[in-house]
Amino acid sequence: AILSAALGAVSTPTCSGDALVMAPAADDATALAEQLRAEGYVVLRGVLSAEDCDALREHVLRSSDEAKRLGRDDLFGEIQDGDRRTDLKLDLCPPVVSSLNSFGSRCGPLLQEVTGGDSRVVELAAITSNGGAVQQRVHADTMHGVTRFLQSDVSLHHTTRERGADESDDEDAPEDIGNIIRAVATDTALIFTSLVALQDVEPDMGPTHVWPATHTVGHHATLWGKGGGKISVEDADKSFGVAHRQMTLSKGDLVLYDSRVMHCGGANTSEKQRSVLCISCMGPGIRPDGSTWTMLSSLRNQLSLNKLPLPESSACAPANSASCEEVELPPPPQRKAGAADDAVGKSSAAAARDPDGPKRIPPVSEWDAAVQCTLCRRWRPCSVVEAAKLTGVENGFQCPLLGHSCMQEQGCTDDEIDALF
Repeated sequence: AILSAALGAVSTPTCSGDALVMAPAADDATALAEQLRAEGYVVLRGVLSAEDCDALREHVLRSSDEAKRLGRDDLFGEIQDGDRRTDLKLDLCPPVVSSLNSFGSRCGPLLQEVTGGDSRVVELAAITSNGGAVQQRVHADTMHGVTRFLQSDVSLHHTTRERGADESDDEDAPEDIGNIIRAVATDTALIFTSLVALQDVEPDMGPTHVWPATHTVGHHATLWGKGGGKISVEDADKSFGVAHRQMTLSKGDLVLYDSRVMHCGGANTSEKQRSVLCISCMGPGIRPDGSTWTMLSSLRNQLSLNKLPLPESSACAPANSASCEEVELPPPPQRKAGAADDAVGKSSAAAARDPDGPKRIPPVSEWDAAVQCTLCRRWRPCSVVEAAKLTGVENGFQCPLLGHSCMQEQGCTDDEIDALF
């Protein structure tokens, strides 16, 4: 679709990802929202200026290099196949503030339309794919609410009211189950993620692959039926019945997608770095399972679309550029007073859990024991004491019991786990 006025130009790549299919123009967010609901993604052209892209990219690359040199793992989020990828948490430096304001101006009306209310920024980061980065496995960032319900062995408790003599024990069961499924589907918050190209993205730089209209219960069931969500691009094209689209964007363009839609990062076979600004916004409702929630802890619950544009004075951190004598990074997160004492006596899961995201998966060499999730079939690390307790829980162990998410990678192979234990 081509949209004018505040929304600017909009387009949808064809199956090959090389050409564009144009649709009738519109002058408000309604038509674009309909496309986003139906296809699960849209592409907006020229959201950021070239100046903001250049300044932000330089800040991202210099900050990432310095953070890696200093071993500042707290500044990076989890990302699939991270050997040649980084997911840098961003502070409010001038190019980030300017980019947020441009994003809010262009995408705010659309996001308000599709979420049904004000949206909170839950991820603010920059993903960089270096030359040699392998193709990610196809995945969705969050699990569909209905799929999450259907995959769990939920025990429906009997009603406490007395039944009439003419009522059978299971007379209301189908209606009750239907009401629960509808509640899960309608009360789970929607998250939409935008990836803004900070340089032109060519086919050999590993552009994001997107599978249109795969944010449905059926497609999620297909994904999770393939060995716990592990699926290749070729298999996904066949299994989903639709060819993937390559997001070969120009500098300043963005792809905005439903976090439930199937996608992956392509293989970067070039010698160039591909950097994208990542902004995820969550609407009203229950937080869905999944997502990396990559964001500085100091900014959590501080940014929402209705607060944009931010004033220039909100840029409280410097931009790291070539003209800077040294690279400045955000300070390490401060442990709250008494936090160590509070953690005594609690399980390792409770002590290390991130309230706004899943607990990180440590290297397999640090695992003391492991339990397997009955939903995603992935192994999760735990203490020996926890393993004994979790293997006996009703309905089986599930990732959230240890603060993890079924959307997280296992982080090692089954053979490596077998060799350890």
